[in-house]
Amino acid sequence: MFKRILIALNILLLVTACAIPISRNHEVSAAVERYEAAYRETIKNDPSTDENIGIMADVLQTVDRRYVDNVNLDDLVDKAIAGLKAGPGTGNDEPDPTTRALNAMFASMDRYTGYMAPSSFTNYRESLDGHFVGFGIHIRMVDDKLTVMSLLKGSGAETAGIQADDVITHVDGAPIKGMSLAEARRLLRGPENSTSVLSVLRDGSKEPLQIAVTRRAVEVAAVEHHIDGNIGYIRIFSFTTKTGPGVMEALDDFQKNLGTRLCGVILDMRNNPGGLVSAAETVASAFMDGGNIYAVKNRGHEMMARNADSGDLTKGAPIVVMLNKRSASSSEIVAGALKYQNRAKLFGEKSYGKGLLQSLMPLRNGGGLRLTTGRFTTGGGPTFHGIGLTPDIPDTMAEGESDQMQITRAAKNLNCSSKMTTAMVTNQ
Repeated sequence: MFKRILIALNILLLVTACAIPISRNHEVSAAVERYEAAYRETIKNDPSTDENIGIMADVLQTVDRRYVDNVNLDDLVDKAIAGLKAGPGTGNDEPDPTTRALNAMFASMDRYTGYMAPSSFTNYRESLDGHFVGFGIHIRMVDDKLTVMSLLKGSGAETAGIQADDVITHVDGAPIKGMSLAEARRLLRGPENSTSVLSVLRDGSKEPLQIAVTRRAVEVAAVEHHIDGNIGYIRIFSFTTKTGPGVMEALDDFQKNLGTRLCGVILDMRNNPGGLVSAAETVASAFMDGGNIYAVKNRGHEMMARNADSGDLTKGAPIVVMLNKRSASSSEIVAGALKYQNRAKLFGEKSYGKGLLQSLMPLRNGGGLRLTTGRFTTGGGPTFHGIGLTPDIPDTMAEGESDQMQITRAAKNLNCSSKMTTAMVTNQ
């Protein structure tokens, strides 16, 4: 079996044209060999032994080549073997040994890297297309607490009364504490129309709230827009395959209805958790006439860079970008590119500060990796990871203040004619 894995690894090296030094290739081989011995000793009579060892070989090869930082393969395999052995009777009820091993290994890396079993990987890819089954919440680990960042319109969570900034501590009595973000996501998933009780900590509540939430099929509205006076308003909720077309539709609408009378654009990305980097490229390029959108470094070396196409579709109209503390990832790429290329002023709060590139990598069992492979800079500016983007025009919503009032204040910075009162007319 081990010889077949080595042959497969060598073929992979040739196909991808990656020249890994012989010493590194030897370390990968030694790590796979050690894991194989532990697997065969721990998991008896498994008909999928060869496939599962092959999956770990693929993962170790990929992590060694592509992870954002240098890795210690011995340490990673130690963690994987510990997870492998943490079966029933040890407090770990995950039945699949490969899932146990990979979860344990990735828990020792950054919090955005993780393994998704086949069903989870399918669901995740569907969410990038703008539809999925779930509670309809965007979540992040904030100080090791599973925190609700925002909710999707019409979702089960919105109907049940879940709120932004709620901290989810238990799902059907199972504790979240100690889990990675990927593990928490798996616990939250379930079939359509199934219901779970979430234990929620909320500011102002002395005791945890017990809220029953039903999972629904959700179509994510990526973009909404409208015209008010001579201002074009675009709200981007997330970056999916629908986002680029939605923004292009908005700009086409502005051109048809306003033409040269377009005075300015409000680009609202508050509460936007990010998503596809390719969608961020499309959006940023639409408002730029060339110039850097972003660059990515891996292990101190530039891995890739993307520049905007020539031809600003707004013909230089002023732009105000609205952000808040929940604006992250791809929304920060767009905002930073427009800020540092002198195309927009940032309005609102400092953004979240998530400047890591994740790459999706399918595995032979139908599962996949979400692997951190780079660190972003945007618009030629400094890194924003862990720092966020500082607004040019600071503004924070007061308690009880309507969303519309903050939009109105943002509009005033364009010095255009607008009341910003019309209803949304387009959904994407």
